[in-house]
Amino acid sequence: MAAFLRCVSISALCLAAVRTETPVKLDIDWESFLSRADLVWGWSSQAGQASSTTPKLWYHSSFVGNGALGMMIRCNPSNPTKSLYFSVSSSAVWDDRQPGAKYTRNNFVLDRPRLPSGHFLLTFSGDTRKASMRLHLWDAEVTGTVNTTQGTVMFRAFANSRYDIADSMLIELNATGGEAGKTVWEWVPAPADSTWATRDKTYVHNPPPEQSVINGINVTTQRHLSGNSHALAFRIEDLGSQNGTSWSVMHISISPVVKDGATLAAKNVMQSMQTGLNGLAALHRDWWHQYYSVSFLTFNDTRIESFYWIQMYKLASGTRSDRIVYDLMGPWFIDGTGWPDLHWDLNVQLTYYPLFTSNRLSIAESLHKLLDNNLEHLIENVPQQYRNDSAAAPSGASSLECLETCYWNYGPDCLTAPPTVVGNLLWTCQLYWLHYRYSLNTSLLSDGLYPLLSRAVNFYTHFQVDNGSDHVIHLPITFSPEYPGPKGPDTNYDLALYRWGLKVPLLRLVVVVNSLCLVFNLFFRQLCT
Repeated sequence: MAAFLRCVSISALCLAAVRTETPVKLDIDWESFLSRADLVWGWSSQAGQASSTTPKLWYHSSFVGNGALGMMIRCNPSNPTKSLYFSVSSSAVWDDRQPGAKYTRNNFVLDRPRLPSGHFLLTFSGDTRKASMRLHLWDAEVTGTVNTTQGTVMFRAFANSRYDIADSMLIELNATGGEAGKTVWEWVPAPADSTWATRDKTYVHNPPPEQSVINGINVTTQRHLSGNSHALAFRIEDLGSQNGTSWSVMHISISPVVKDGATLAAKNVMQSMQTGLNGLAALHRDWWHQYYSVSFLTFNDTRIESFYWIQMYKLASGTRSDRIVYDLMGPWFIDGTGWPDLHWDLNVQLTYYPLFTSNRLSIAESLHKLLDNNLEHLIENVPQQYRNDSAAAPSGASSLECLETCYWNYGPDCLTAPPTVVGNLLWTCQLYWLHYRYSLNTSLLSDGLYPLLSRAVNFYTHFQVDNGSDHVIHLPITFSPEYPGPKGPDTNYDLALYRWGLKVPLLRLVVVVNSLCLVFNLFFRQLCT
């Protein structure tokens, strides 16, 4: 009887731990709700002089993105009253100089950095009088109106989220009065060079861009020294004019770095044109409407609330499950940036945290896929004698290969090792663990996290110190990232991460026990029926 009661007690405890799922219905007017967080611009000019509110910098721009392709819209910094500046780029465009080649420097920021693509200029017939622009979060598109001394120009831009159909960005243009048929588009490609090229007199430049036309589509091909290439393709469709109004739409695509970037980019533009502006806009909006509705959060402070929803928009614009990891810039390249890279010492971790609590796990998959695909490179980052059981992320920053190079914050022999930052992989593993905890997908543990985590923890065992006097494990001189203080032993950054890494197997044991508890509960219920 006592044994039976113990079984009943265990079953009751297990039953209490079993989650019950009750459907939750959100009755929200999403379009109206999110419109409160829309970003809005307004500016004017007088006597050819732009007002102080004129958006002329990267930081002032409106932006769209589909996880790889990105566009930023602002006034032309050189002539803000006369033209708009549409900067376009792709987070999949990196240089790929091969190790050991005569032009490589064993410094990723020269060998394998993010590369710019260029910008489009839209020049008006007249000078701007008054203008406005709005980023519509609900539909993930930017609209704008520019009133000039000659007429009116209206535009709409979005980066198509259904890139499985057409990986493209679109700009719709509507011009009236003296602007009808008079606005001029100009494509200005950027040199495909590292933004650090001017810091190294021996830097070998990539070849200049090549212009061509493929099936009526304008293509700019940028060849790499490696023999690969990337390309930007675009075509402007004239949709006609009526009653003094002209309509047109531009389809734009940027290929990743492949053998034949030109063909791929032109193909994407052709697919975009075949589906058409209205068809893609409907599919694009449907994707975003479903994305937003997976969770809901509101605050009594509308400023904080707006900030939150803008971040949800930015994250899905910056990466997707099957796209490039969200690096320091996302798909919006900063001209002349000093950081054309993936930052491991704070930025990547802070970027991904909101995706777990907001139930947007598919967006977060780009991070753990990066780790899974680069385990061998993470192993190469540690000294040779530790590679049988250890791995580490770069101390500061890297390209997509996740390799430490002679760039910044590196340890001896340009590897990750004391006395520099050594805990970045463990910190990133914590986000991997959070992905598991919010998804309860156990395959993430066995197939991905645990092989990686065990190496990240083992790395510390090779340089931990037991001085024998206080019976406490110590760590040698390392460095806490983004911290202004000097290097020193037993940094909080490393101690906290080391403790956490050692506890995770125990957390895994709790998960196993809970699973056995659930199985027992189901089995016991069947015995009683």
